[in-house]
Amino acid sequence: MTTRVTQGSKHYKYAIKKLSIGVVSVATGASILLYSPQVLAQESSPETEFTLTQAESEKRIVEHPTTVVDEDINANAGLTPESSEKRTEAVGDSSQTTENQLSVNQASSSQIDQVSEPTKPLATDAAATTPAIADNHLRLHLKALPKDQSLESLGLWVWDDVDQPSKDWPNGAIPLTTAKKDDYGYYLDVKLAEKQRKQISYLINNKAGENLSKDQHFQLLTPKMNEAWADESYKIHAYEPLQKGYIRINYHNETGNYDHLAVWLFKDVQQPSTDWPNGLDLVNKGPYGAYVDVPLKEGAKEIGFLILDKSKSGDAIKVQPKDYLFKDLDNHTQIFIKDTDPKVYNNPYYIDQVSLKGAEQTELRELRATFTTLEGLDQSDVLKAIKVTDKDGKAVTVDDLTFDKDNPVVILKGDFNVAGANYTVTYGEVSQAARQSWQLKDNLYAYDGELGASLAEDGSVNLALWSPSADSVKVVVYDKQDQTKVVGQADLTKSDKGVWRAHLTSDSIKGISDYTGYYYLYEITRGQEKVMVLDPYAKSLAAWNNATATDQIKTAKAAFVNPSLIGSKDLDFAKIDHFTKREDAIIYEAHVRDFTSDPSLDGKLRNEFGTFAAFVEKLDYLKELGVTHVQLLPVLSYFYVNELDKSRSTAYTPSDNNYNWGYDPQHYFALSGMYSANPNDPALRIAELKNLVNEIHKRGMGIILDVVYNHTARTYLFEDLEPHYYHFMNADGTARESFGGGRLGTTHAMSRRILVDSITYLTREFKVDGFRFDMMGDHDAAAIEQAFKAAKAINPNTIMIGEGWRTYQGDEGKKETAADQDWMKATNTVGVFSDDIRNTLKSGFPNEGTAAFITGGAKNLEGLFKTIKAQPGNFEADAPGDVVQYIAAHDNLTLHDVIAKSINKDPKVAEEEIHKRIRLGNTLILTAQGTAFIHSGQEYGRTKHLLNPDYKTKVTDDKVPNKATLIDAVAEYPYFIHDSYDSSDAVNHFDWSKATDSQANPISYQTQAYTKGLIALRRSSDAFRKASMADVNRDVTLITQAGQGDIQKDDLIIGYQTIASNGDRYAVFVNADSKARTVVLPDKYRHLLKAQVLVDAQQAGTSVIANPKGIQFIKDGLTIDGLTAIVLKVAAGAVEASSQTQQARSGQAVRLVLTAVPKASPLMTQDQKPQQAILPQTGEMTSKGLLATGMTMLVAAFGLFTKRQKD
Repeated sequence: MTTRVTQGSKHYKYAIKKLSIGVVSVATGASILLYSPQVLAQESSPETEFTLTQAESEKRIVEHPTTVVDEDINANAGLTPESSEKRTEAVGDSSQTTENQLSVNQASSSQIDQVSEPTKPLATDAAATTPAIADNHLRLHLKALPKDQSLESLGLWVWDDVDQPSKDWPNGAIPLTTAKKDDYGYYLDVKLAEKQRKQISYLINNKAGENLSKDQHFQLLTPKMNEAWADESYKIHAYEPLQKGYIRINYHNETGNYDHLAVWLFKDVQQPSTDWPNGLDLVNKGPYGAYVDVPLKEGAKEIGFLILDKSKSGDAIKVQPKDYLFKDLDNHTQIFIKDTDPKVYNNPYYIDQVSLKGAEQTELRELRATFTTLEGLDQSDVLKAIKVTDKDGKAVTVDDLTFDKDNPVVILKGDFNVAGANYTVTYGEVSQAARQSWQLKDNLYAYDGELGASLAEDGSVNLALWSPSADSVKVVVYDKQDQTKVVGQADLTKSDKGVWRAHLTSDSIKGISDYTGYYYLYEITRGQEKVMVLDPYAKSLAAWNNATATDQIKTAKAAFVNPSLIGSKDLDFAKIDHFTKREDAIIYEAHVRDFTSDPSLDGKLRNEFGTFAAFVEKLDYLKELGVTHVQLLPVLSYFYVNELDKSRSTAYTPSDNNYNWGYDPQHYFALSGMYSANPNDPALRIAELKNLVNEIHKRGMGIILDVVYNHTARTYLFEDLEPHYYHFMNADGTARESFGGGRLGTTHAMSRRILVDSITYLTREFKVDGFRFDMMGDHDAAAIEQAFKAAKAINPNTIMIGEGWRTYQGDEGKKETAADQDWMKATNTVGVFSDDIRNTLKSGFPNEGTAAFITGGAKNLEGLFKTIKAQPGNFEADAPGDVVQYIAAHDNLTLHDVIAKSINKDPKVAEEEIHKRIRLGNTLILTAQGTAFIHSGQEYGRTKHLLNPDYKTKVTDDKVPNKATLIDAVAEYPYFIHDSYDSSDAVNHFDWSKATDSQANPISYQTQAYTKGLIALRRSSDAFRKASMADVNRDVTLITQAGQGDIQKDDLIIGYQTIASNGDRYAVFVNADSKARTVVLPDKYRHLLKAQVLVDAQQAGTSVIANPKGIQFIKDGLTIDGLTAIVLKVAAGAVEASSQTQQARSGQAVRLVLTAVPKASPLMTQDQKPQQAILPQTGEMTSKGLLATGMTMLVAAFGLFTKRQKD
């Protein structure tokens, strides 16, 4: 259809067109006129980058996998390595192959295409080319060594049933440079112990003291076993493991004649045999007879086969008539058969895979016998074969027998009364003594009465020791003036519940009328064995030096004291301003000795350095710093120390010093004498700690004790008291161990009592305000919950935190809820450390030194923000206080040193940059939700620099100092100590000059003052201390969203707002980028343009900063200097007015904002009055060119309008 246009309509359209041109011209000209001042303001910038900014919300969920540690499969299999906390696992290179190995495809071709042909070996027997193994030696083969380590730095650390267990960590390891190579990898020969040869333990370490393989343990299956193979993951095999997807069938014939023999295959093999009797010919010869290598189906579960003699016929063709069946294909690549034995063995020593491992009595009518496996066994056959005898060797009738459906355990029913205890279970040639299980002991002997030595005011003593298995108990008393001199002994009498008792008076031991200050041990007799044991409930000890320990006396001696009569009588719990919940806490972790071991304090302290009394003298510093709680590293008695040597170690040495953090506990009630002015006075240390607690309380702070119940220094400390009870146990009744000692079995009634009673005693007697649990994840949750309730009943303001790493092992085969990070969603009593925020901000074990948020590594902003909100990505917390927010603690590198490592810069050259990054980290921790935690010296940039002349320059890998980290960029003294648990005072001391001397150390002093201001800010408002997740989710919001301006999903700048209960709004911006960054504020945050600045690049606190540095407010946001943190505040009531002003300014129409940001140019700052925003300076002149252009366009537009009117 065609449309005709009249002259009138043409005139109308032309008029509209002229009007449109006029409107556009006016708008354009006006815009140029208005914009010209802003262009002039930017003319001084050397380079301008334009960014299109749009508010956008994006949500991301981060999932973290959970690692599961498998338990041992069976005694004859390669043992799955035990997990060990705080240690690094390095997996060897699995790509190594030998020239003689066939690929799966090659082997398949060889064996499937010609089934009756001889099979080619997967590996060549190395025995023919390697030296013979000497008598009494074990050859340990290693498939691969740890990656990224030089051979010269590596060593093999061995213990248990070896002739010479390794000592002097880490340099006492067998150098791997002495290892020889063969087709499998490396091997070493280790001499075995003369007497017991049951278990070998080993690990691979380096000269720096890192455990690279984790602790490995394996059983010697027979005295003939002289060879073991570790695969790429260090799992041990009794034979050389082959590549996955194959099974080698080894057949041994006593005659040595393998003519006419073949293997007939069926079940899950790639090519079952089909042409009877032409199976695979047994022509390959090896150390275990003849063999064939059989390719398996993918996902194979079971193999079946026969051995045929093709020279015979009929039934005689079978070497033995039964089918050979084997199922454990996931854990074995070789199997072994011999002669006419119908059994299939998983080891070349033909130790039956069905073997009795242990036995225990669990009830009065029940014994449980643990086997390696019950595969192929029939209950009726076992009932006929198994025997039970009493302590006199008389047979005891087994009335019934059942198999445990979940474990290789046979449950025996019969009349096993306690009076006839000490039963023995026999199966085949193996006999095992049946120990009483901890469950039975709990049922029969659990006791809740008083234990320990109670010293009365008249000097007499009541003794009570729990040891149900003891045949007799004596107390041996030592002279108070000479702890080596025995002055007498007395017998204890056994009462109910396995408790032994005595009442010591002046008549008990000649010459003693008052037992105060005397020392004692118990002598326990069981059968022919006598052991001297330390009272686990003693309240103080004699001075201790572990070097004096002997086989007879292996512990410190207990002391008779009455703590209630010692020290301050008016001691009470802390009264802390504004502390009503755990989220209000700011915890300061310190080591008693470190805090006053600085040589610069000589002559300034009234008391000896490193003592409780000296610590008191420096408490005002902590009060002024502003923390709420002082957490002391362990002060209970620890094992590896000489308490009588108080000399300062001034040389920079990384290890082997008379120094200890205290994580090797000897006792859970008695204090170490290391921090006492006189360790020879067992009462004084009690008075000194009470005084320290009192002085902390006087200054409005609380005290938290670091406690280590998860393991002891030595297993015998509790095992000698009552065997097979106090520790978590393996299936065979041996104690589960960690860090050289036993894992305290807190699911056992009397072990749990130790923990709960210790917490109760320390709370009631010393009026402490909380506890930090070392390796809390090793405990069951119920024990920790019970301890919390006991402490809270005494001190309602008790606070408890712990390391919630997922390390729980418990008793083998028994599952419990662990007190780890996963427990946080079910409890609001105890908080756990957030490794998520630590690793996100600065990197952590085992990846220290990798780039993280404050060290130049862009991070996902949503994930980072969630950690700040106390919602970490690796566990669920249902309350902010479940999360302890930290970036540094005693473990690993200090914050200063890990930053230097991450950015690879010499602190001498980059000191200012390192401290800027420290301030960023401290800002994020002290403005995060949850419980705040800082390590002593973190506030000033503490370093553990090894200024040892022997290490002035980089050394070869075999000479790297223990626990040292190399920073390549440091030319002189490039080593820094991590984990300085036995380093010298020179390495460990708190540097008072850096913390307090602004003239000598202006940068570190500024960082200290900055952190002090952040602490004051946190305590000034509940905006940073929300009590519930509902409050957090409502009031804490992310400002910097991905896609907003130049903000990326993974970035180095973050901003977030938190609203206090009174309506005050705080915004935290952290620019961890090395360049200035601009944040364009969405409409909902425009009130921040009127904000006060409380924290800037140089200072922090609660006062408004008149001339803030590192921040510039622009029209629609703010620009922040690189490596700068900013905290803004908008007081309640100012938000609405600010919002209205901004709406008027923007016309409520700005959704996309084009901003110009100078690249890499210094930012200008302006004076700012309270409640006034800093706006960009527009200049005094206009741009003449732009002005002329704008005027011309306005004149033209006016002309068009005039012409329109004439027309």
